[in-house]
Amino acid sequence: MKKTAIICLLFFISIKGISQTSLDQNGLKTTVTNTLLNSSLQAMRYEIAAVGFNPYHWQYGGSIIIELFHQYYASGYEKYSLGISYGSPALRLIESHGVMHTAMISLGTTSDLSTSTSGVINKVLPVYLDLQSYAGYKVRITYMQEKVDEVTDRNQIQTNTNPSGVIIPDFVVSTVLYNNIYSSGNLMLSGNGPHYIENGDVGIGTTDPKGYKLAVNGKIRAQEIKVEASPWPDYVFTKDYQLPTLQQTENHIKEKGHLPGIPSAEEVKANGIDLGEMNAKLLQKIEELTLHAIEQNRKIMNLEEIIGRNNLK
Repeated sequence: MKKTAIICLLFFISIKGISQTSLDQNGLKTTVTNTLLNSSLQAMRYEIAAVGFNPYHWQYGGSIIIELFHQYYASGYEKYSLGISYGSPALRLIESHGVMHTAMISLGTTSDLSTSTSGVINKVLPVYLDLQSYAGYKVRITYMQEKVDEVTDRNQIQTNTNPSGVIIPDFVVSTVLYNNIYSSGNLMLSGNGPHYIENGDVGIGTTDPKGYKLAVNGKIRAQEIKVEASPWPDYVFTKDYQLPTLQQTENHIKEKGHLPGIPSAEEVKANGIDLGEMNAKLLQKIEELTLHAIEQNRKIMNLEEIIGRNNLK
């Protein structure tokens, strides 16, 4: 009889441990949802939590960590950080691993609570799990807020382990991380394969790339730089090219102070130069100068021939 009672006790303890969805470890709390399934052809939204906060009194609460675990076929994992209670809520994707990414966390619209802090109305924020069709996920939420059945005040959280879903429009899951990398010393990125920057622009020594993919405020040293430029000015040597006369070039220099087709010093100072375009322009001028030199050489040879014939008389 005693043995049977012990076995029954161990059985109920194990059942309780298996079915436990929330855990409090010295104030750091974790809630895990049931598997949230979307077996329809349309995307679904599930409200997994509601968080109470005050946007002007931020000494309570702190960040909430939300992790998504893909359940079927291929592994997928996302980790979000929800910053709350210090201004507008901010949701950031900080980790993304695996193959399948068919769910994401999104935030709803805040609404006022009936309570306030120092004259400022407290608010509640819905937190959603959005699921694409035929997806299944478990969600783990880690937080320090007070866990309640209904949010009525700041620094409270209501978690829903088995929420009902509603149909939403289809969406695209982003795997682009919101991570800033800081270092007060040397910073090295190491890897055996190619390194890619998928989106955005890069600034070195500047925080304003001005729309360029790479902007450097400082000196650059390289063993080789390849610039693709088109069209290349071999058209100067075609029969249809209108070669400016030296007199036309001289008149332009007197009027403008620089060669035709070449930006002025003021323009270069204000806008810089495009290396590929400028190399093409300079080559165009060299080719024009070459044609003039060939023409001058032909005239000189003709004059020398005339002078030579006159000397023979």
